[in-house]
Amino acid sequence: MSSEAENRCVQLGFSEPLRDPSDIDLVAHNSPDWSEWDGGKIGGSPSWLNPEDLPKGAPLRCKVCARRNAESGADIQEGTLLRFIAQIYSPADSETGNDNAFHRSLYVFCCPNKHCSSAENAHESVVVLRGQLPRLNKFYPSQCDNEIDGWGKHKSNAWNIDTCVICGQRSTGRCPLSDQYFCCKQHQSDYNKARKKKIAHDDVDLSPYRFVESELVVEEEPSESSSGVDEIAAAEKINESSLFADDPEHSEGDELLEQSDLNQMTMTGSTTGTVDPVTVWFYTRVGRADGDVKGQCLRYCRWEECPDEYDEDEQDYGPLWISSSNQPSVEKDIPRCESCGSKRKFEFQIMPQIINFMKSNDIDEKTHNELILTEEGKRALMAASDIVDKAKEEGTADTLPDNFQQKQEDLVEKFRSNLLRDDKEEALDFGTIAVYSCTASCEDFADESFGAYHKEYAWRQKPLE
Repeated sequence: MSSEAENRCVQLGFSEPLRDPSDIDLVAHNSPDWSEWDGGKIGGSPSWLNPEDLPKGAPLRCKVCARRNAESGADIQEGTLLRFIAQIYSPADSETGNDNAFHRSLYVFCCPNKHCSSAENAHESVVVLRGQLPRLNKFYPSQCDNEIDGWGKHKSNAWNIDTCVICGQRSTGRCPLSDQYFCCKQHQSDYNKARKKKIAHDDVDLSPYRFVESELVVEEEPSESSSGVDEIAAAEKINESSLFADDPEHSEGDELLEQSDLNQMTMTGSTTGTVDPVTVWFYTRVGRADGDVKGQCLRYCRWEECPDEYDEDEQDYGPLWISSSNQPSVEKDIPRCESCGSKRKFEFQIMPQIINFMKSNDIDEKTHNELILTEEGKRALMAASDIVDKAKEEGTADTLPDNFQQKQEDLVEKFRSNLLRDDKEEALDFGTIAVYSCTASCEDFADESFGAYHKEYAWRQKPLE
C-alpha cells in the first residue's frame, strides 16, 4: 500500500450507550457547548443544528415504497416514514474557505421496510440532510466559556417551533388528547397506541417507532501495522480458497475476525464463504486491532478521490464496500450538487454493524409484541366468545350474523398481524450507506422544502445474500 494511502486518516464512529436517559441533553446539539461536539448521535430523533428553520411540509418518506405501493394498487399510496439513523458533526470552514460552514452536521434517515434493502433503486430509500452555520449565529454562543449557563436558544421551542414527539421533525399540529405534537396522523396514531400499551411504568415506549439512542464517539482507525498482521498477505491467503470455510488448512485469516462476528455484523448466517476480493477486504479491514474495532458504526474520510472500480492498490479510497456488486459509478451515478453544481465526493458511510446497536437493549421487539398479544389478543378472543356464549344461553344464537365467530377470529388475526408489523415488514438491513456531499458545502437552495438544510446524496448498497 502506498505511503500516501498510509498517511490518509480514516476516523471510526462507535456507539456509546447513554448511562442515563437525561444524558441525551449533553449529546450533539442538545448542548450549546459546541467545544464538546465531537462525533454525533445514533437513533432517537435528530438534534437539529438550526433549531428554527427545520424541513417544512410533510415528514420524510420513502420514494421506493411510494412507487411500489402505486404499482401494486395499494390503498395507501404514501411511502413508509423514514427513520432517523445517525448524525455526524463535521465542520468544513477551513477546507472549503466558507466561514458559514464553521458548524456543520449531516443527518441520515432510512426506510425500515425490509423490501427496500434489496430494491434496485434502494438509494432512493435514504435521505441525507446537511445543516451549517457560521460561528456568529443566533442559536449558539460564539465562545464556550462563561456563556453556557442558562443558554436556551439552541432548542426549537425557544423559536416557537414544535417538533413531533416521535421523530423530532417539524410538527403539523397538536393532539389535545395526549397534549403532544406530531408531524402526521400516523405518528399521532402510533403514539396513542404506545400510550395504551404502558404496562409497568409511566413512560411511553416509543421503541417500536424509532431506534435506540446512543452517543456516536469517534477515534482514528488503527493502522494496519498496529494489528500485527500483514493485511494484504492475509487477504490473499484467505482468497486462495474461500473466506472462513470449514477447512483447517485455510484458517490463517481467523485471527482477524471470527465467523460468528461476521455473521452478526453483516446480518447473514451464510457459512459457505466467499472469494469476492472486496468482501475479503471488508472483513480484513474491520478486523484490525485484533477485532477491537469490529463494532464500528461509521467510517469517515471526507472528499478523498475514490476509484470507479475496485483496485487492491487503492483500497483506502472511498467507501469500504461489503461486496463488488451494487456499487455506484462515481462519474455516472453520483450527481453534482443540485444547488451550486459542485462535484459531490464521498464523505462518510454508515456500517451494517450499527443495526445491532439501534435495537432495543431492554427487551427484544418480538418478545415485547408477544407479551402485548397475550394480553390484548386474549381480551379480543374472550369478547368474541362471550358474545356467542351469551347468545346461546339466551336462545338467540340463531340471530347472530352468519359466520359471526369466524369473522371475530379473523379480526383477531388481523389485529395480531398489525401487532407484529415490525417483525414482518420492518427489518432494517443494508450492506452499507455511503454519503456523498457537496465539496463546496454551498448555501444555495435548490429545494426550499428542506428549510435551512440541504439534501445530499446517499448510495445504499444491498446486504450480502
